[in-house]
Amino acid sequence: MSGSIGKLSNLGHFAKGGAFRWLRGIPREAPLWPALLRPRPNGPHVAFLPSKGREMSSLLRVHLLAPILRTLGWRVMVLPPTLSLEQRRRLLNRFAPDVIVMQGSRHLLNRPALYPGFRIAYDMDDADFHLPHIAAHVEQAMGEVDLVLAGSRYVADWCRARGAPARVIWTGTPPSRTAPRPQFHRPPVIAWAQSAPVDYVDERAFVADVMRRVAMRRPETRLRLYGRKPEDDGGILAPFMAAGIAVDWLPMMSYARFLRTLDDAAIGLSPICPGNPFSRGKSFGKVLAYLDRGVPVIASDEADHAQFFTSASAVLSNDPAVWADAIDRLLDDDAARQSMADAGFGSFVSRLSTEAAAREVDSALRDLLAGSVVRDGRASRRQAA
Repeated sequence: MSGSIGKLSNLGHFAKGGAFRWLRGIPREAPLWPALLRPRPNGPHVAFLPSKGREMSSLLRVHLLAPILRTLGWRVMVLPPTLSLEQRRRLLNRFAPDVIVMQGSRHLLNRPALYPGFRIAYDMDDADFHLPHIAAHVEQAMGEVDLVLAGSRYVADWCRARGAPARVIWTGTPPSRTAPRPQFHRPPVIAWAQSAPVDYVDERAFVADVMRRVAMRRPETRLRLYGRKPEDDGGILAPFMAAGIAVDWLPMMSYARFLRTLDDAAIGLSPICPGNPFSRGKSFGKVLAYLDRGVPVIASDEADHAQFFTSASAVLSNDPAVWADAIDRLLDDDAARQSMADAGFGSFVSRLSTEAAAREVDSALRDLLAGSVVRDGRASRRQAA
């Protein structure tokens, strides 16, 4: 009797635990239920598995794309990253997407092998194959996915070399609702909007070299850095200060506040030093913010910069002397800065906005569903119904 009671007690304890986990998961998936209960409409279905919530690349390449894809005829479901594997599978089986867009392998449950029977488009904005903690997972995924939505040519070429079809989809962002402040009479503030300048040693040295040259001619110029955390070592400012460069290092902030800080920036810098393998796969990053807020861009002639910018919309070079000369010239000419900012903004709206990115994703996914994207001579992993 006591043994039976013990078994019943354990069973009851297990049932309570299972029920608790189920109840705890309800708020995470409940917002998706109404869409699942409606009759299946016409049009293709896509499910997104973002790596994070509404932040960073998950915001730009998933959450902001979803409503635009709906206007293009898609039925879209975005699964919260907090869902368990069991919840994900249950919702996916009910939603029955024609394709899953999986945002890389940074999330532990973003592994193609966990979702057999579905077409998978693997979204990779950065060169995650150079990140030691997930490199093996990214490599394995190349043999399991049907298409890669790559953030740059460098990322796309790496994927193709491993047998995965790839389309380059530049990350976009929606233009701000308010027009940028005109360049006329902006103060001589030079922005380097890298969110973690501590980690970018080569790029930081390059910017210091540029600003040292500028400070010799224009001591009133200020350099603005971003992303300062409480634990960051202020010692990284020493080379700037020793060269007579005035530096403001702003703390971490919301994206909306960050955009507002650019309204008094005269020039935005975007250095990429290819000696760091991860940097080779950079897309446009904070350049999007510069363009959106009417800030002329001086950038390295690396990554996909030359495929987007023209001589009218940016200065492209890997020579710090060219950068310094361009800063000196532009700070003297409000009209030239405004002309460059206007040209950049026009290209941004047509090619780097969220609407532009959504059109590219729509085309890539429809090609996949139509069977025009194949790998290794075989069709999609998902079997025809």
